[in-house]
Amino acid sequence: MGVTVQSQGPGGKVVTCAHRYEKRQHVNTKQESRDIFGRCYVLSQNLRIEDDMDGGDWCFCDGRLRGHEKFGSCQQGVAATFTKDFHYIVFGAPGTYNWKGIVRVEQKNNTFFDMNIFEDGPYEVGGETDHDESLVPVPANSYLGFSLDSGKGIISKDELTFVSGAPRANHSGAVVLLKRDLKSAHLLPEHIFDGEGLASSFGYDVAVVDLNRDGWQDIVIGAPQYFDRSGEVGGAVYVYINQQGRWNNVKPVRLNGTKDSMFGVAVKNIGDINQDGYPDIAVGAPYDGKGKVFIYHGSANGINTKPTQILEGKSPFFGYSIAGNMDLDRNSYPDVAVGSLSDSVAIFRSRPVINIQQTITVTPNRIDLRQKTFCGAPSGICLKVKACFEYTAKPTGYNPSITIVGTLEAEKERRKSGLSSRVQFRNQGSEPKYTQELTLNRQKQKACVEETLWLQENIRDKLRPIPVTASVEIQEPSTRRRVNSLPEVLPILNSNEPKSVHTDVHFLKEGCGEDNICNSNLKLEYKFCTREGNQDKFSYLPIQKGIPELVLKDQKDIALEITVTNSPSNPRDPTRDGDDAHEAKLIATFPDTLTYSAYRELRAFPEKQLSCVANQNGSQADCELGNPFKRNSSVTFYLILSTTEVTFDTTDLDINLKLETTSNQDNLASITATAKVVIELLLSVSGVAKPSQVYFGGTVVGEQAMKSEDEVGSLIEYEFRVINLGKPLKNLGTATLNIQWPKEISNGKWLLYLVKVESKGLEKIACQPQSEINPLNLKKSHNSRKKREIAERQTDDGRKFSLFAERKYQTLNCSVNVNCVNIKCPLRGLDSKASVVLRSRLWNSTFLEEYSKMNYLDILVRASIDVTAATENIKLPNAGTQVTPAHLSTFYQ
Repeated sequence: MGVTVQSQGPGGKVVTCAHRYEKRQHVNTKQESRDIFGRCYVLSQNLRIEDDMDGGDWCFCDGRLRGHEKFGSCQQGVAATFTKDFHYIVFGAPGTYNWKGIVRVEQKNNTFFDMNIFEDGPYEVGGETDHDESLVPVPANSYLGFSLDSGKGIISKDELTFVSGAPRANHSGAVVLLKRDLKSAHLLPEHIFDGEGLASSFGYDVAVVDLNRDGWQDIVIGAPQYFDRSGEVGGAVYVYINQQGRWNNVKPVRLNGTKDSMFGVAVKNIGDINQDGYPDIAVGAPYDGKGKVFIYHGSANGINTKPTQILEGKSPFFGYSIAGNMDLDRNSYPDVAVGSLSDSVAIFRSRPVINIQQTITVTPNRIDLRQKTFCGAPSGICLKVKACFEYTAKPTGYNPSITIVGTLEAEKERRKSGLSSRVQFRNQGSEPKYTQELTLNRQKQKACVEETLWLQENIRDKLRPIPVTASVEIQEPSTRRRVNSLPEVLPILNSNEPKSVHTDVHFLKEGCGEDNICNSNLKLEYKFCTREGNQDKFSYLPIQKGIPELVLKDQKDIALEITVTNSPSNPRDPTRDGDDAHEAKLIATFPDTLTYSAYRELRAFPEKQLSCVANQNGSQADCELGNPFKRNSSVTFYLILSTTEVTFDTTDLDINLKLETTSNQDNLASITATAKVVIELLLSVSGVAKPSQVYFGGTVVGEQAMKSEDEVGSLIEYEFRVINLGKPLKNLGTATLNIQWPKEISNGKWLLYLVKVESKGLEKIACQPQSEINPLNLKKSHNSRKKREIAERQTDDGRKFSLFAERKYQTLNCSVNVNCVNIKCPLRGLDSKASVVLRSRLWNSTFLEEYSKMNYLDILVRASIDVTAATENIKLPNAGTQVTPAHLSTFYQ
């Protein structure tokens, strides 16, 4: 008993049902039968039987064909309701016809008899007398009649339509719109809404409500077992907005519940709880925690999809049932009752909603920085702020005295972003905020708050206005009086109305035209320069194919010359643009290969205001040009940039330049300053033979007889020194020292026998071809002596030569009479200087056999540097001709 309880309101009837009511026959015999017909009772408002319309005779399945295929499991009263005009009572019996279910409408109003209307129904799906189950518009096991509602303006403005849910129809659920057929007394289907989710119980509950107040009733349908694949949705409610009685193309708005919450097990029209002119709905979700009820407001657009309130209960499964559209405390605002599966019901009384009108004025409404007064502000400029408040509510006779807190606040968003405020309230500290309590005794009574704002000194932002905001809150009293034995319900602010108002105080801007709008015309030009040493002397880079070319040698810095102007774009129309550019600045962003070092100002007109500040790693510089950068102003300055991070892989330099201003200018796009990088290697090589003079003599020894290197002949070391005056080459690995080594004379006899190659200031050297280094695998000499001792013995020989006597000599070099091999030595790890030493032996036997008649011979060994860079931007001046000879003179002894 009590599965359904519905009321007609104060003074009306109440219907309640016991859907499991059984009729038992032949009890305690073999023929005993039980039929679950269900039974409903109609009672007066005191829950008593007062007249002949009351009682428990509402059991229309009794006396009909039994069995579950017919009416034996009728379960009348799973849903029951009154029509809104109180003419009919509607019953649902979802167990009839093998659980197809039916809906039955019966007359229930004494006024019909007063009007001499005695035959109006009853109306039934399938017919009261025909009992034609083929007329039921849903298949078996659909549970038609599980939920009910009704109203006019669903299909037709004047015709009553009955709405019934069948939550198991077609495995997903359906909702059927039914109309009366006066001739046959049948309820016939007009439209069917089908559920979209398998086993979603679409139609578990239904509500008829005109959400947008267009005169046509909308339909809200609960599907508490709807889910999606993500598993995050547990129940749904579908809101169908009526299109003037046409439902075929209506796409519903779906409201989703949380996982496993059974959101939509109850949906109810709860009336206009905030008195904004649009009815509202409540949705139960009894498995969301301990249970919740979500309140959604109607609107001109149909439904606000964000709940305005979420009610939470203390009883388990709170929100399993909901009743609304009733004013229990007679304050003109509908209240809501929420049931659960416990033994308690929670009553939520609606608080009156008030609308507070707010106005704000600031005097003066423009700030003239030239007009200063002795008002106490450090800047000499004060603003008078005044905000006024008054309230309205429904009904018009509702006039409580309320206490409000008015708040004045300036530059709230600016302070949120971390910027300091440009104003403060008098004697209120640094935070520009002021509050005051006010009392509003009745509707439309005005109360105001006033305070003075002080403008700070030396503010930079003089273009953007200063926003001043007024807001209000209701101050709740510490004690409440009681009304009709209930505690007084305090009003609340309308959540759909803005909570604050604001006004902007603009600066009176010089140089911005009569409209006080600054339209600037900032223009930027740039040129790449080189810097001479540490001096402030700059030279423009040469242009190659339209692009500046930077040839890096030994300089550490380059410079970017920047010129910024602010002049009218059209001299014939100077008022169009070219106004003062407030907070004008240039932001320069550098690549990883360049680092900001300093700036130098060349010239400025009319005054110097330039300053540049870089970030911590020097990758960006912000240059303030002026505040304001006035009309017809220009400035030229240099950004000095360090090139220490430029590598041999650097081919281009791209610097992003962006002008900014708080004045109006739409064409301030970023500009990329680009230069091509050419790295010039300042390499030089010089050679020397140690000793520079040696002697040959003795006897001829064959190649096969030699076992150690000292048997070959005199020791000679050729040292080639490489000096780098430019960029370090440690990571280059592409510079090579090429040595034309005089291996043998033209007839193939040995000349200089290369024993070993060593280096200083380089990584481990590996000259090629390796086969030319000690090819006979001769052992190192055991009779080791210092190089200096060898040199002294050979140069201090007692033989004397006359400079005037006729002497026979010959020069041996690769291009004439010597066969040479090219020894390639990579210069890996070269920084500023290095040396390559070739340790060799003069082949004594060859000189005895071939050159004994010569007084002396010169042997030239030539070396050059070659660069085979991976990129084209690395160049070595005169790389192919940079040849250095090392001289060696030999004498016959």
